[in-house]
Amino acid sequence: MEAACMKGHVLKDMFLRAASWRPRPLTMALTATAIASAALLRFDPWAGGPAAPTIYSAQSAARRVFPELGESELARATITLAQAGQPPVTLTPADNGQHAVIVGEAPLGPADAEGLAGLWSSLRMATTLRAVAEDSALGPVRGEIAVEVDGRRAALTLHGAASDGVGDYGTIAGAGSWVVEPELAAALAQPASAWLSRRLVPIEASEAAAVRVGPLELARGADSLWRVVTGASPQILAEPAVALRLDRIVAAEFEPAPAEAAELPVSPWLEVQDRSGRRWEVRLGPPCPGQPGRVVVDRGAGTRGCVEAEIDAPWPIDDPDGGLVEPQLAPYAYGRVLAVQMEAPERRRLRRLGGGWVVEEDGALHEVAEPEVFRWWTTLQQAPVELPARPLTGFLPEVDLTIESDSSQRLRLRCGPAEGVPLACRRDEAPPLVVAREEPLALAFTRETFAERRLLSFGTGEVRELEILPGRGSDAVRQSVRLDLGVWRLDAPVHPDGAAALDEVRLEAMLAGLQAARAEVWTDRPLTAPLRTIRVERTGSEAATLELHPDCVAHVPGQPRAALLPKSTCSALSDDLLYSDPLRFWLGQARRVELSSGTGSATATREGVEEATWSTSGDPTLLAGLPGWESFRAVRLVQGEPRGEPTTAKILRPGAATVTIEVGPTIEETPAWVRLRGADWYYAAEAAERR
Repeated sequence: MEAACMKGHVLKDMFLRAASWRPRPLTMALTATAIASAALLRFDPWAGGPAAPTIYSAQSAARRVFPELGESELARATITLAQAGQPPVTLTPADNGQHAVIVGEAPLGPADAEGLAGLWSSLRMATTLRAVAEDSALGPVRGEIAVEVDGRRAALTLHGAASDGVGDYGTIAGAGSWVVEPELAAALAQPASAWLSRRLVPIEASEAAAVRVGPLELARGADSLWRVVTGASPQILAEPAVALRLDRIVAAEFEPAPAEAAELPVSPWLEVQDRSGRRWEVRLGPPCPGQPGRVVVDRGAGTRGCVEAEIDAPWPIDDPDGGLVEPQLAPYAYGRVLAVQMEAPERRRLRRLGGGWVVEEDGALHEVAEPEVFRWWTTLQQAPVELPARPLTGFLPEVDLTIESDSSQRLRLRCGPAEGVPLACRRDEAPPLVVAREEPLALAFTRETFAERRLLSFGTGEVRELEILPGRGSDAVRQSVRLDLGVWRLDAPVHPDGAAALDEVRLEAMLAGLQAARAEVWTDRPLTAPLRTIRVERTGSEAATLELHPDCVAHVPGQPRAALLPKSTCSALSDDLLYSDPLRFWLGQARRVELSSGTGSATATREGVEEATWSTSGDPTLLAGLPGWESFRAVRLVQGEPRGEPTTAKILRPGAATVTIEVGPTIEETPAWVRLRGADWYYAAEAAERR
């Protein structure tokens, strides 16, 4: 109760004080100033009209001069460039899908395709620079550029240069006067000859499908191969050779001939046809007046010209040194071959079926191995052939094959011996060619030709270990490697460099040789022990094993027959797995080499491993052989004791283990052998093997 009374007294005092408050003069002055400032800001008598905002435009007054022209309309467009006081130059569609240049009413010749395309792009993209006032003086008329497409005509009349020196005045038909780009005036000012094609024939050599040059006539078959039709023996010609000679003709530089050349006699000489049937003809005349080394040519409608006389050089089809005959026996890629029909020595047919190959014989189909078909065809296809120095006599065809490709064209091969030649082949009706191959070429085929001949079958990713075991009584060295976390490790022989001594190029070559090992000829199983046995451990499968015998004979244990391997495969399987140049590797890392033999010793030192100069001291006889050490190359690893008195070398390598080796006598400036101290095997050079 007492607290409520006190609160009432406080409120009463507050209201009494507020009622008795009077503002001071300074407060009233400041309030009046603020009100006046706000009024002036809102109702400013000196502000004038409302301020216009600054506006920026992203558009310009430019427009396209010929907005109706489309990129694809050039083939149907007629372009007229008419300079004041001169005959108009017209570029109009003509035969063969190209344009012709016409001056007034007189044809000049075919138009340059690149120049015409550039002009068309310039016209399509040409724009105005700015508008022109109606009362502006445009100057005298310089000419007109007109374009007509499908009955639509657009024209630009060009006048003098603009007053500011930028662009030219031009009047667009139906769109008024503008300042246009100066490139249009430059195009108008070009002489008529600037639009004339300077190529003798406006076609690329690769586009040609038939050619007649003088008496020689060539044509592409449905298989795209060039063949002689008339004028020489009906050989198949090499595409690059024909393209080179034909390009020299069609791309010959054409220069307008003097006026007197128009009266000179010309005769038919060149006729070219492309795959779409378009044809070009050129007539050839005598030497060009006043231009030695050049002859007159006539391309038909238009002015005559002069070209280099070398274009009329003969085509040496039947010359062995001419280089025009196709050098491969059957120039069809494997994927294009559909079937091979054999008529002799027996009737048999090899053809594709369901993604594989079959041999048809006596009405039955026999499936054959696709890899063997590929090898057989590749060997036949790539067999080199050449023209004989003299026509072959005594040709007796023994094999008759007809090759069917993915085109309607067929290629017939008849092959057999001829007088003085072990094998010659006749393609279609052409004279026989010599097969320039040292190894025999198996052309006739049976089912056995395409039987599976691979000895082993495994993928590279399956291999986990590879081991080379020397044969009984052999002096070879056991070698073993394994794949550990993607890195090959050397298990045998023991080596101070470990995996660094392993030559992975030789290892991969050996694995590739094992995968590619195939029987060229099946033979009886050898009765003697193998030279080496190669064993491959595979993931999830049993080991693959191959025994290598003398004379490149290989045998897979458990198989009834052995196989004669190709020399390249045999070489890869006979190789070792270690680097053949250990001395070069060690000396490349060495900083100090200590030599000793008997009572003599010597030392070679260098400041750093990158230095090429060694500081030597000691017995000069020991140091004399050191320069030839880096040239040492081992031909194989040998088990046992080497011959000859060794020189002991201690090679100190910074950051690597010190290597102590024994180096054999120097033969032909290089050591005969190298052995690691304490090892029961050594690196043997070729000189040591000969001894």
